[in-house]
Amino acid sequence: MSDTDHVNRQGINLLESRVLECGHIFREQAISDFGIDAQIEIKQDDTPTGRLIAVQVKTGPSYLGEEKDSGFWYRPSDEHYNLWINHSLPVIIVLCDLESRTCYYQIVTIENCVTTGKNWKILVPKSQTITSETTDTLADMASPIAAASDFSIVREDDVSHGTARRISLYIVAHAGLKPMSKPHLGAIVRAALNHGRETTYARDDISAAAHYGRTADVVWGNIYLREADINSAGWICRFQWISPELDTRWRPFALSGEDHGNGLIIDWPQNTHIANLSDAARVGKAGYLAKADALLNKLPTMRDALDSLIKAGTPSAKCAEFSRDA
Repeated sequence: MSDTDHVNRQGINLLESRVLECGHIFREQAISDFGIDAQIEIKQDDTPTGRLIAVQVKTGPSYLGEEKDSGFWYRPSDEHYNLWINHSLPVIIVLCDLESRTCYYQIVTIENCVTTGKNWKILVPKSQTITSETTDTLADMASPIAAASDFSIVREDDVSHGTARRISLYIVAHAGLKPMSKPHLGAIVRAALNHGRETTYARDDISAAAHYGRTADVVWGNIYLREADINSAGWICRFQWISPELDTRWRPFALSGEDHGNGLIIDWPQNTHIANLSDAARVGKAGYLAKADALLNKLPTMRDALDSLIKAGTPSAKCAEFSRDA
């Protein structure tokens, strides 16, 4: 282990001890996601809630060098800034001072990021430290929880084979009064995943017998804004969960996307406004008939134009007129 790796490991261990003092769960990413080193899961009354915070940990004097009276400036790369601002989980940056055994933190928001003209910087306040006194503060920052009324699982498929129980879900998110944000959709993903892992649905008696009493090894899910979008593949996000316990021989190809740890990947489309575009393009029966009537009314003009074209061997005025109006 290099000196840098050793320092980083000390920082992770220090932060884990502080989070445990708060009564929450610290979960280091088995394979560190780009820009995310760990997750904190909030516990309430000693029970895990599924509410999460993504964490980037930086350790050592070099990260504490740009000091001012109120805190420390941290300068993320553009890649990290874009990742954190667009992440479906709240993200905090933690600076670990091994000498004083202190973990300073700041939540990454657009408001907390200051542009330098070329890059970004974030002030991590000296007043914000993770200790046994910050239990409620961390809980206030964590991701939301999806209520049962926030979504419906409209279809459930059992695509298991002999060596792995595999479930595929089709989910419709209900916007309601809540903003359809990434954090909210991420909460729906985790709630739907819990259902998929525990479901007893089986496609037939053979599958039921082969996997009796087993939780799912693999869960896929697509989330839509409307049930009508399912046939047009108009999902607004999709996810894949592969149990860390599943033998590598029976694992499907991994989905690429946002790594949430513990086998969960969430994929977000590049064009997140696709559902709005679908809404604009979709018309009701009356609108459809009106468009069809307009096209049918042009058929006589098109027939006359084609007759003129055949007779003259050149485009006619009527043909040009039809082409212009079509």
